[in-house]
Amino acid sequence: MKSDIYTEKHGISEILTEVENIGKLCKLSPSASGKLRLLTEEMLGLTVRLFEDLRYEFFVEGQGKRYTLNLVAETNVSQTKKDKMLSLSTSGKNKANQGLFGRISGIFEGLLTNDCGYEAIHAPYYDGLGMNAYFSLSAYRDQISQYTKEEQEIQWDGLEKSIIANLAKDVIIGVRNSKAEMIVIVEF
Repeated sequence: MKSDIYTEKHGISEILTEVENIGKLCKLSPSASGKLRLLTEEMLGLTVRLFEDLRYEFFVEGQGKRYTLNLVAETNVSQTKKDKMLSLSTSGKNKANQGLFGRISGIFEGLLTNDCGYEAIHAPYYDGLGMNAYFSLSAYRDQISQYTKEEQEIQWDGLEKSIIANLAKDVIIGVRNSKAEMIVIVEF
């Protein structure tokens, strides 16, 4: 099953309502439908609200107990606009790229502005479909085990507070056809 494609013209509240309807249509439990909505809300909050002029497509795919929330986005961010955004920071740098939320939104923003600075990685739940992945929640969880104990506590604290980290099987962020993509995978 693949849902209709929703764009920035639909607005976030309409998309959230449609995600709830998809849960009902797929005969998910009220709890599972609520989880899809929460994941969609956090996903859009981490990405869509980054830019005023973001053009995006959002859709849901489901098969059996596995559902993916898909966001494909593009925008035009000039160097002047990027400099203006960074000038709002006291340090002139993007300090928000710390912790889970910062990392997800920072990588997505970097892909949209062609200023990612990250290397492509292997994304285990999304192989062979033509996307260069730059972030995977499952890989991030594995990476944390290499940190010092103090760093692990900080990172796990951020993970424990994240709706996405608690409900999603994986989150993949990458590029396909010059467009930034975020895929949230959930299994019920």
